[in-house]
Amino acid sequence: MSFHPSRRRLLVAVAVCTLIGVPTANAAQASTYPEKPVRVIVPFVPGGNADSSARLFAEAYSKHLGQTFVVENKGGAGGMIGAAQMVRSAPDGYTIMIGTTSPIIASWQLAGKTASYSLDDMKPVALLTQVPGVIVTKADSKLKSYSDLVEYAKANPGGLKFGHPGNGTAGHVNILQMQKALGQQYIPVAYKGAGPAVQDLLGGQLDAVATDLPSALQLVKVGQLRAVAVVFPERIPSLPGVPTMNELKQPEVDISPFTATMAPRAVPEHVVERLAQASREALNDAVVRKRVEDMGGVPSYMSGDQFKQFLDRQIETYHGLIQSGLLTAD
Repeated sequence: MSFHPSRRRLLVAVAVCTLIGVPTANAAQASTYPEKPVRVIVPFVPGGNADSSARLFAEAYSKHLGQTFVVENKGGAGGMIGAAQMVRSAPDGYTIMIGTTSPIIASWQLAGKTASYSLDDMKPVALLTQVPGVIVTKADSKLKSYSDLVEYAKANPGGLKFGHPGNGTAGHVNILQMQKALGQQYIPVAYKGAGPAVQDLLGGQLDAVATDLPSALQLVKVGQLRAVAVVFPERIPSLPGVPTMNELKQPEVDISPFTATMAPRAVPEHVVERLAQASREALNDAVVRKRVEDMGGVPSYMSGDQFKQFLDRQIETYHGLIQSGLLTAD
């Protein structure tokens, strides 16, 4: 069968339009989202760094995407109440979550069979910030370095009293990672937040505390606490003389708290791309970066496969500690 040349040209044009139609449609969708206000679930009560950070990025999304992003605090159960509400929402991009390590990685794993969701129910959009961890001792303690801490624990099996901000927090996990990597046994002591743990360290009830940098930095600066190690890939400008765990040959100790944007699993890809682009633009904004740093965080943009791999590594860490019996729901 043969076609008249003009007919052949028409068929080619139709085929080309068909091939380019999908990306053109996707681009159009991406350029119009969001067309109405977006609900941003923050899985914690108002106040504190997690809430402040989420509000900062909701405000930045509003600026960069030209639509209102409305924060709703849904606290409770280590962030699981808010996260569960997000994953059950319509996957249209108009309900998202700006959450932290607890609801995204830790809480549902610790809950086990009673958990109402898992990471598989979420679509990773973008990593926004990380908060370096720090291991501190009292300034006048004989434990003046990380090696002092390790040697003391070696000489006093089961005698090192190591405080942390609560079960399943990054500080707690870092202590358990140390135990596992070094084959040592400590006395992990859980507190309801970093503040009480630090106060007991100052009072002499503890030998060391593993916590996030903002909770200890000021006391380190005024000389009441001594930072012996930083849990972060590189040294921290505010503590330039303190070695990282990598430098101390302890790369297994690597969990730092983070803030990230997540969406329901079936959210369209053009929504993910739009939010990821807005996240990148926000973190390129000097004002946003300064506010992140003022809260003790480090701007840490990731999206796509890189972000998914980051989450998978943390999932594996928590899962391994739970499977070994070192980390439990209690």
